[in-house]
Amino acid sequence: MLLYNKALDANHTMLRMAALLISWKAESLDSDALRLFDFLVANPAHIQKLSVPRGKFTDKNEFKSYKNRYQNFDPKSLFNAMKEIHYLAIERFVELGVFQSDNNSSKYNVFLEKIPEGLKKLAKSKENSISNQAIDFIVENLTSISITGSDGLKKITSLMDYKYDVN
Repeated sequence: MLLYNKALDANHTMLRMAALLISWKAESLDSDALRLFDFLVANPAHIQKLSVPRGKFTDKNEFKSYKNRYQNFDPKSLFNAMKEIHYLAIERFVELGVFQSDNNSSKYNVFLEKIPEGLKKLAKSKENSISNQAIDFIVENLTSISITGSDGLKKITSLMDYKYDVN
């Protein structure tokens, strides 16, 4: 049986990232944070699995309804499989002028006005296949959390190694 997984579609990744950027309105970002957030937008069911203290994000349990029996995968393996597509999308945003590298680091300055109008229109559309509920959750709860550290995004998502990060 052939199954389509939008998480592994480069065009859908650009669309998800554009929708996230438009809602987030960040002036700068770290590519690891963008990758983690994109994974959550592509796989909203993983939000309910975030490893946070009980009662911290009570609305994360609303994402149980996104669970799909056909999307039975190891989250870390899928996240790693998405790595090349993430970097292609980030590279394309650099080419478009949406991202500007910040001294050869994993940080980028963001210029939302450079997102092409067609992509911006589709990203804002209600008829796209992106979970606005997931984007709203991420913007409201996760964008202010550090990537590294004992309570960082890498740890709470369980998608990236974090033990040897320097804060």
